Amino acid sequence: MKYDQSDLIFRCEDRIPAYYVSPNGHIKFYTLAGMLLETAAIHASLLGYGYEDMMRDKVYWVLSRFHITVNSYPLMDQQVIIETWPKGVDRLFFLRDYRMLSKEGKLLASATTAWLVLDGNTGRPKKFEDDFNPHELHVKDFHGIEKTPDKLPQIPEPDSQKSHRAMYSDLDINNHVNAAKYIEWIQDFYDEDVYKSNNVEEFQINYQLETRFGEKVDVRMKNQTGDELFDYFEGIRIADQNSAFRARIKFGEFQKTVTG
Repeated sequence: MKYDQSDLIFRCEDRIPAYYVSPNGHIKFYTLAGMLLETAAIHASLLGYGYEDMMRDKVYWVLSRFHITVNSYPLMDQQVIIETWPKGVDRLFFLRDYRMLSKEGKLLASATTAWLVLDGNTGRPKKFEDDFNPHELHVKDFHGIEKTPDKLPQIPEPDSQKSHRAMYSDLDINNHVNAAKYIEWIQDFYDEDVYKSNNVEEFQINYQLETRFGEKVDVRMKNQTGDELFDYFEGIRIADQNSAFRARIKFGEFQKTVTG
């Protein structure tokens, strides 16, 4: 099936439910990220490349990199519009971008993601055939964030670290720790007082390896120093000392209201 470029930009109206918000009445950052990813899953299914479609071809999507910037945080019960679209390929990455808007059209958040398609038998990136090729579906010259997310550094000498054991509530349909759950682990590094005066303004996470039920992960943190605006994180699987994820986070001043 052929799609016009405008047909490839999917728009979904949603409402911020009470269980998505923090004590300040605004959406939590990791739940905002989860809303974007859920909209991507819906759109992929509509295009014929959803979970069930991929399973029939013995392949599956893996989120590799996720970069988000937030201008304003919507409030509980606020109506929002989420836009998402595939925007082409960069090396092995399938790129998909996002925008979250207020009902009045104000830009609340922008994001870009880089995905891999893995062979279900080998776990290696899929080589596409003529009858199965998402490459052809993309929007040209329209971006949430234009640049493909970069690699992030290791943290051999952290300033602090916390351990997590992957539990049932952390898992997704692939039996791995959910992509947004890692973001939640990172947010929980900070005391409540941080969120009373700050919001996450920019965030990037690169997913290196899956984490399964019962596995322990040491989450390492390197605080910003000098002119550096970001704190850096790395999740190390304790059993094999391999990196499960790397991330960076930047806070901005808390915004008390969001309108229009």
